[in-house]
Amino acid sequence: MTATWMQTTRRLLPRLAGLSREIRPTFHLDSVNGLNAGCLRDLGVEAVLWDVDGTLMAHHAGRVDPALTAGFEALLGAAGLRHAIVSNCQAARFAELGEIFPSIPVVLGYETGAGPAFRVRRGACESWRGPGAGAASSAGGRAPGNVRPIRKPIHKPIRKPIRKPSRRLVRAALEELDIADRPEAALMVGDQYFTDIASANLAGIRSAKVPTLHRASFPAPVRWSQRLEAALHRLRYGRPRPGGA
Repeated sequence: MTATWMQTTRRLLPRLAGLSREIRPTFHLDSVNGLNAGCLRDLGVEAVLWDVDGTLMAHHAGRVDPALTAGFEALLGAAGLRHAIVSNCQAARFAELGEIFPSIPVVLGYETGAGPAFRVRRGACESWRGPGAGAASSAGGRAPGNVRPIRKPIHKPIRKPIRKPSRRLVRAALEELDIADRPEAALMVGDQYFTDIASANLAGIRSAKVPTLHRASFPAPVRWSQRLEAALHRLRYGRPRPGGA
């Protein structure tokens, strides 16, 4: 199976010039700990969309970084704030994220012949939404019981991942949180300009860019791309200022 970072890179490269205009966040923060429920309420934020790897933990770690745990849990428990995770992960990591964050919906996207489909996991429960939901949920299924699969080609809908940067992934998360009619009340939090921040800008929501946690835990190509996007951001917008764009 092709690594997630390779799939994301293939989608990014042809769009690099256009996306470079979509990488300016609303805020730069020194850490996720710079967020607190009171400030978010003052800003009119009702929903927070989260990236995970690099934002809340090291690459493919099994828990939120201990330095962020208290602040993150305080945000989860804050009245009036809803949360969702918008991910580029593979299926195995998708299931793992459902276990790590049982109270938060995790949203993935797929292209199908019937249209986009969005896979949502809340703990151990999974659901689908979107025009391609029926096709996507049935693709690749196993025959029930002891029935053997038919030994001839079956043309099933192809599920092609929808990966950040994506306006549709963000919109699907907002729909899951019943806030799609108020995008101005949502905030995306992530560590990468060309996936997280660009997704937010394409969807018309605000964003907060944080430094990548435990950068050394990421594959080398991802680390190189992070350096490249930081350089492109500086060239276009200057050196980032904490608390500002």
